[in-house]
Amino acid sequence: MKFKIKYILPLFVALLFLSFKNLSNPVFIIGHLKPKNAELKNDIIGLKIFVKADGKILAESYTDQNGDFNLTFTPENEKSFDFFCSGIGIGTILLKSVTNFESENIEMSLDYTAKYKKTILGKVICLKCKKADKVYEILYSDPPIVTRKINKFGDTIYSKIYKNKYREGCIVEPAKYYCERDDVKF
Repeated sequence: MKFKIKYILPLFVALLFLSFKNLSNPVFIIGHLKPKNAELKNDIIGLKIFVKADGKILAESYTDQNGDFNLTFTPENEKSFDFFCSGIGIGTILLKSVTNFESENIEMSLDYTAKYKKTILGKVICLKCKKADKVYEILYSDPPIVTRKINKFGDTIYSKIYKNKYREGCIVEPAKYYCERDDVKF
């Protein structure tokens, strides 16, 4: 019996240590959605703000009459955290992409009418991938133009990109650009 316990006990202790997940502390975000234009102040009430990582929504909240919101989530091994805004007349737009958090309690100001960074050649840089080669200006029209393409595998793909512009329907949103690489509007 001592022979078995001598080998089983260290094995049990090792399995016990390996079974624990990488525990991390939750992140508490006190956020403010502020448009640069004072005329849009009434449009920020009741908007859904959510943070997404690796294709999963980690937390969501709604803005109050001042554009304030609170988010709480526990990061694990995600590469980046994307903050989105959605609502009636807004669609879903990317507000900010963050790779890590410097503390557990964060105060964050977001703006869905912000100016975008550009390259030396004047191309807009994507908020998520930080590249400009697959970013297209959104052109709102009625009806939107859709093009058909055949990829290298022979699959048919329908794209809203036509003449170097992303063609969207007649509903005008605050999103001005579309990144084909990340499939996000901002």
